[in-house]
Amino acid sequence: MIIERTTHIAAPPERVYEYMVDPTHWFEYDPTLVEATPGDRLQIGTSGIVRNRRMRMTAKATWKTTELEAPVRVTQYLRGMGYELTEAVRLTAVDGGTDMQVVDTLLPTSLGGRVFVAMSRGVMERDLRARSQRLKALLERETVGGQ
Repeated sequence: MIIERTTHIAAPPERVYEYMVDPTHWFEYDPTLVEATPGDRLQIGTSGIVRNRRMRMTAKATWKTTELEAPVRVTQYLRGMGYELTEAVRLTAVDGGTDMQVVDTLLPTSLGGRVFVAMSRGVMERDLRARSQRLKALLERETVGGQ
């Protein structure tokens, strides 16, 4: 399953990128996030654990940064119980701001994972929309505030 979303953010790509590669900011724009470790700035190969609230449950996944190209691209690979997810973010400078394109590719890795993936589209679309809109609001507020 592939889910795509493009959001225009009235902040430069460098600012969006810097915000995304600092895990201490993840809690500010991901309303499903319960835990994320470690909290160090991302580098290729950085890995850790995340816990998210999904469908009234807490799901644990391991994550690894697989691509970083400042200020253009951030790609994360996640693996949870029965699934794997690649989230590729591309940042493009446009009209004094940034178009942030997110492509989530979710694949089952087990029979149970097939059921999970089949049921997940609506939840994933909702969560991606919420994350994108929160990130947009945070960065645009900072840009207007002069930071």
